Amino acid sequence: MEKDLLTILKNFGLNNYEAEVYSALLKFGEAKVGDLAKKINVPRPQIYLVLKKLMALGLCVEKRGRIKYYLAISPNLALRKILEKEEKELKAKFSLLKELEEIYQKSKKREINFEFIDVLKGKEAREFLTLMVKNAQKEILIFCKYILKKTPERLKEAYDIELMALKKKIGVRCLYEENFLADEEVFAYVKKLIKMGEEARKIDYLPLNMMLIDDKGAAFSLFGEDKEEVVMFMFTHPALIELMRVGFEYYWSMGKEINLT
Repeated sequence: MEKDLLTILKNFGLNNYEAEVYSALLKFGEAKVGDLAKKINVPRPQIYLVLKKLMALGLCVEKRGRIKYYLAISPNLALRKILEKEEKELKAKFSLLKELEEIYQKSKKREINFEFIDVLKGKEAREFLTLMVKNAQKEILIFCKYILKKTPERLKEAYDIELMALKKKIGVRCLYEENFLADEEVFAYVKKLIKMGEEARKIDYLPLNMMLIDDKGAAFSLFGEDKEEVVMFMFTHPALIELMRVGFEYYWSMGKEINLT
């Protein structure tokens, strides 16, 4: 019962010493500090501090005289005051919660700011991809469907970007659409990359160009309305990256070995 009583009192917010002193006063009716020190496991100097705290909480009173005695206040009165105070504080918190929810709901009605998506074109897109590759640490996954402008300069630029990752021992897996490999100049670069450590496969059809960098970012490209420019979409949202990774693995599982001869 002693432990149960202490647990009950601690549920009302009293600490260990406060619970022990108050429970002793409840049992003794009234007591001197010396009496309490003999009966409970609380250091005498701490008893003085605890009694002062209990009086402030309205749990006990001091009976003055030649010798000071301390009396417990009825729990039905004293602890009820604590409950009423906690109830008041709880109502205030619920009121604040309602205000916070209203702020949240208002923000949902505003236009969503897609900070995790960037839309880039041309040189800006290529520079961003280069930066992503430079920051890669473990793995790069690529769908290679086409290069819009297969100039020697553009092919060399794409080769150098991936070569930079391979030299850093970054794992690179690239899935090529077969039509892309039909170009002899393109295939020559692909063979060099495979010899440098790229893990490559080919497939009849890919829906788009795509690149995933670790779990940090992903990008895919689509033709613009004029079919003369590629629009690139960059993502940093973990859920979108994971979805694109699943898509990559699905197509990769259907890929075939590339014959280098």
